Amino acid sequence: MPMKRALIAVTTTVALVLALVGPARGSRPPGTPGAERAAVPATDCTAHVGYHQDADLPGYAVPGAGGSRVCVPFTWIDWAPAGYRGDYRVREFSFAAAERRLDACKADPACTALSDVAGYRPAEFRSTGEIVGFGKVDPYASNLDLTRIRRPGFFARAPYAERIAAAEPQAWTVEFTVPAEPYEVINRGITTPVRLRGWYLRGDGVRDPSGRRTRALAVLLGGRTIETTAVQDPADPLYLPGAAGGHDGVAYPSRGTEKWGARQWREYLDALRRAGFDVLTVDKRGHGISGGHSADNTLQQGLDMLRMVDALADGDGVRALGPDRVTRTGRDAVRRMTGAADARTMPILLGGASQGAYATQWAMDANLHRWCALDTPGRPCSPPWGHRNIRGALLLSTLWGMPFGDPGDLVYTAAHAEVNHSIYTPTSEPLAGIGDWPAVFIGKGIWDEYEGPLGVFSAYQRSAGRAELVLVRGPHSENEHGTANVAVMRDRLVRFAVRAVTGTRVAGPRYATLRDAIAASPPTWEPSTTPTPVG
Repeated sequence: MPMKRALIAVTTTVALVLALVGPARGSRPPGTPGAERAAVPATDCTAHVGYHQDADLPGYAVPGAGGSRVCVPFTWIDWAPAGYRGDYRVREFSFAAAERRLDACKADPACTALSDVAGYRPAEFRSTGEIVGFGKVDPYASNLDLTRIRRPGFFARAPYAERIAAAEPQAWTVEFTVPAEPYEVINRGITTPVRLRGWYLRGDGVRDPSGRRTRALAVLLGGRTIETTAVQDPADPLYLPGAAGGHDGVAYPSRGTEKWGARQWREYLDALRRAGFDVLTVDKRGHGISGGHSADNTLQQGLDMLRMVDALADGDGVRALGPDRVTRTGRDAVRRMTGAADARTMPILLGGASQGAYATQWAMDANLHRWCALDTPGRPCSPPWGHRNIRGALLLSTLWGMPFGDPGDLVYTAAHAEVNHSIYTPTSEPLAGIGDWPAVFIGKGIWDEYEGPLGVFSAYQRSAGRAELVLVRGPHSENEHGTANVAVMRDRLVRFAVRAVTGTRVAGPRYATLRDAIAASPPTWEPSTTPTPVG
């Protein structure tokens, strides 16, 4: 998930964020220095991690095998400032705080935030079709032939042999029409609607404890750079030994792979389908087979999730190619895809990985709370979207606003919103409202090179006991934790999703401190990291 300072408003390499929020009645208020120190004890050991930090990090000494102790390292940042009054994580990282910092910048001739973002050129990720010709399409086409898009059955062939190929008989290639985003309209004069393309995989229904099946839908967005239909040769490596030690990531597209991580992402989709879910996934704006001239605006990508839920109810702007190779439009397309299920009433989960988790945070907040178009002049606000059948969120490799490391970097968030009409990292609004979410799964690598586990622990503590937190011993990406840890994360996510839509208890184990949560992480390590014993 590569990120530039001028694009996302944060310093690059520090990692990690913060802390707690009041678990019990009578405890100190959430986000205060005392509460954070109680929930996030000081570290007591140091250990080396491999890909892709290749660095020594602070950690906690926790029980290992056979009565031993092992140092589990993680990415860290300082606690909230001593003496701060109130909820530091919400108050100092809100969009209003970002605007205050930009106002101060405008009054300071030495501040360069506005000029720094003036040359912004949004990223696009278009690797699909670079290695294998079939599947390369014009993402901006207004009437694309949907038969040119790779379907699940494509991945049955060698060398891929992916399990998702079994979804072919119940798969639809789908296209949704959504509005151009503010950057396109205001900065570039482009008003053409954006087409989002991907798959709708129909499931057989999710079994509840009594054995009764319930049709339920998971709407999922992949991480930054992930393209739904990009090929990945399973023999291609994530990294190689570096010439000077450490590990060098392999650049793709190359060899037989267009995008490393696409295969693992499809395995998450397929696992939910096999559990009985209908699964809807599309390439985000600016990615792969979807249109859009920017891959960066996570606020719009979050609203797109809600727009797609609306479109599944009324058919507006929908085209779908079914397993019979017939393309249908509107309500007819929706009826064929969803069958007897009704998107207005069926249980729905929203979810994503990394940047897709950013989008999910915005979507959940907009669905439940008054939300504001922070990327639009005047910042107009709207009432909650109000889909009561959205039962929760599935967050993988999630980051809770990378500016948490230094609130001074928030000036770039406000500058991008004002100059480029784009929002990348969520400010604290979703974090402030997470206590109202009906359920949330939070999965995280504990030495995430972008943001360590303190931020997700803070979100977990604020979730009113309706969260499951799963930490694994690996880096940022949900695809890079090593085979064993990826399997653990996938299994835990699916089991949580089933509970969330069948009305059973969703919360996982409760951890009083971050040390407890890290100690509970599976004793499997990302393969390039060797465990460090504690004497």
